[in-house]
Amino acid sequence: MNLFYLRIAMSKPDYEEIARIFSIEHYKSHEDGEDEFSKESFYFYKFGNKKDKFVEKLVELYNLRFKDDSFKFDFVSLYPTRKKDGLNDNMVSLVKDFCEKTELEYKQIIKRNRTIKPSHELKTFSERIENLKDSLDIIEDIKDKNILLIDNNAITGISLVDATNFLLINGAKEVVCMTLGIGYKGRESDWDDLNHTLKYSKIKNICKTPFVPKEKREEWKKTQ
Repeated sequence: MNLFYLRIAMSKPDYEEIARIFSIEHYKSHEDGEDEFSKESFYFYKFGNKKDKFVEKLVELYNLRFKDDSFKFDFVSLYPTRKKDGLNDNMVSLVKDFCEKTELEYKQIIKRNRTIKPSHELKTFSERIENLKDSLDIIEDIKDKNILLIDNNAITGISLVDATNFLLINGAKEVVCMTLGIGYKGRESDWDDLNHTLKYSKIKNICKTPFVPKEKREEWKKTQ
């Protein structure tokens, strides 16, 4: 069984809140030696290939960490593309299928209000933060709602940190992120060793920072 991954993404002092990003696999760019998963996720995003495979994996991840938990989502939303009013059609189809299988509600709660630059063209976090600044609008009522935000690949996680903070500032109760892939370069700080029986309601009280040594995690696991 796939372990899946959890990344705690943060960028203080620019943002107050962390983003918890659950992911199927690590995504490798061409520079990192692109693997089969990374190629498949790229071709899915572009052409819709192997959608059922990715839906199945997301459902498996959801069932592992969220099904039958005391924590419940009010709805699922999709993170928009970098283009104004943009949504990727293949991701929309994936989210709808995911929601049908998990009996969750899909509701598009945010949109891009202007076209932003591609992240790979920006070298520093400060440039990426400035690029994202004030580029999202809320289009549905989110007050006191628990939201599952889905994206394709989060390379650094900064976009989902930005979106998480934006939603929380504007009234959301809790935001959790789920992606197909998470950036390979940041894998050393990822939580990939969580107990398989552990649900999100407990995970959120344990996983509050990326800076937890593997040794400390192993000690913690022995107590569970």
